[in-house]
Amino acid sequence: MGYTRGKQGLTQPDATWQAAITLSSTGDKANCLIHAPITVYRIGIDITTALTVTALVADFDRRILPGSDTGRVDQGVGRITAPAAAQGIGKVLYKDVSVDLNAGDEIVFAVNTAPSAGAGVPFIHYVERDEVPANQTDMVASS
Repeated sequence: MGYTRGKQGLTQPDATWQAAITLSSTGDKANCLIHAPITVYRIGIDITTALTVTALVADFDRRILPGSDTGRVDQGVGRITAPAAAQGIGKVLYKDVSVDLNAGDEIVFAVNTAPSAGAGVPFIHYVERDEVPANQTDMVASS
């Protein structure tokens, strides 16, 4: 029997997360802005082009200020490490985590160890936290 987690989501909210990303080079690949308080409970990558030769290591970093590496927390949301170098199309690499993010935060998907070939789509699973917007310093009510 399943269980519920309340309001939850599966997201690829930024345009850079909506299509397959080449994973065969290192560096920042995609950003995801957080618009409301959430708890991320799973991170992952849907493999769309097979990974080869070298096992993928990718981080989901947390930025406190979108677009700025000031205050960036490496692996602030988590790290995905492929259990083997070869991962086929259709596989889903995932890791269960428990990380609270606030409105105004940003997740950066970054490849640290790149396979020789491969592509995928990063994702997060999350639940919205019951929080009063006024308690979030980066949420400002419209006049």
